[in-house]
Amino acid sequence: MTPEATRRPWSVTLAVVLVMLGTLVAATTAAGPGEAAALVLLLLAVCFWFAVRAGRGRRGARTAVSCLTAVILVVAAPFALDDPLYGGATLLLAALLAVPGVVLLYRPAAEAYVRVRSGERGEEYEEYAG
Repeated sequence: MTPEATRRPWSVTLAVVLVMLGTLVAATTAAGPGEAAALVLLLLAVCFWFAVRAGRGRRGARTAVSCLTAVILVVAAPFALDDPLYGGATLLLAALLAVPGVVLLYRPAAEAYVRVRSGERGEEYEEYAG
């Protein structure tokens, strides 16, 4: 298989960037007590690691980054809603960045890319690549 045949679709790259930005914004809202902040930073680091692996076409990483994104948004929600001025808007911004990123990871082009990277044969990749 040539490198040209396994080129990453632009939507996968965009998805990784959106997920990383969204989870980073959500993590900044959860800068509460020391223990909670440490947990959120750990979740953020693991989410970034899985996002990079998902961008490389790893099926398990794609599932993990989806779950971790949801967990980070849920953990950040009480802290964000505690801030009456910008908390809700910040959490909404985080969700507006991260959720479309996760959705893009499951689009047909991304699915075909994951199949090719995992060794499964599929002619539909050529249809969506580009």
